[in-house]
Amino acid sequence: MEDQPGLVVSGVAKTYVSEDGPVPALGPVDLQVSRGRFVTLIGPSGCGKSTLLRVVAGLDRPDTGAISIFGEDPEYARRLKHIGFVPQALALLPWRTVLENARLPLELNRSAGTGRPKPARDPAEVLRALGLGEVLDRRPAELSGGMRQRVAIARAFVHEPAVLLMDEPFSSLDELTGEVLRHELLQLWQSTGTTVLFVSHSVSEAVLLSDEVVVMTHAPGRVAAVIPVTLERPRGDLVEVSDAFRDVEREVRLALRSVMHAGQPRP
Repeated sequence: MEDQPGLVVSGVAKTYVSEDGPVPALGPVDLQVSRGRFVTLIGPSGCGKSTLLRVVAGLDRPDTGAISIFGEDPEYARRLKHIGFVPQALALLPWRTVLENARLPLELNRSAGTGRPKPARDPAEVLRALGLGEVLDRRPAELSGGMRQRVAIARAFVHEPAVLLMDEPFSSLDELTGEVLRHELLQLWQSTGTTVLFVSHSVSEAVLLSDEVVVMTHAPGRVAAVIPVTLERPRGDLVEVSDAFRDVEREVRLALRSVMHAGQPRP
């Protein structure tokens, strides 16, 4: 079956205004993420990866260009709760338990009158899938960093958004915890069919998770390369030591090196 367009970014550019004048942050960017695919953005710091996520989420307006999410405008898709977002700052409510934090999107959906008669997934079921079944009644302050991150991911998945945007969700975790969570995320994602646009600074993380890795230029960020990841799914614990994995990782690193050299002034 041919890939069906899920997220289409066409000629999107964004410039911010500072005290020193305009700061071009993004684009123009053209990008297509097919329905049900996992795509990761990677590139130099400040190249507009997070800006692109905010524009796709309908939180910022582009200066030029257009975005379509399954044929819908981002602001309309956001109102219908078709977009899930996992930001770098988790924003868990400290007075609510783990289960109550995960239930929050469903409560907001009901109060907004989105028309969903019942939750798409049981929050407790999603939390258990992420290894949190024993801490449903605890509050965020009682959890480790990895556990809090799991709660944020569960909260994004409970209403099964059409598109899930994730902004470096594992960047603050130690390597061992991050490795566990990456594989848990893959297992959960594979059970939903959600289209994911993910931001990372880690080449190995990008290759492990993705169907495609999008390498971006220095600001204003543009697409420098789109590298397919043809590793079979599901991806086991040892995929990262395989020759096929290393081949894709090398290709991504070479594309990044080209971008970094292009952005550095000549001596």
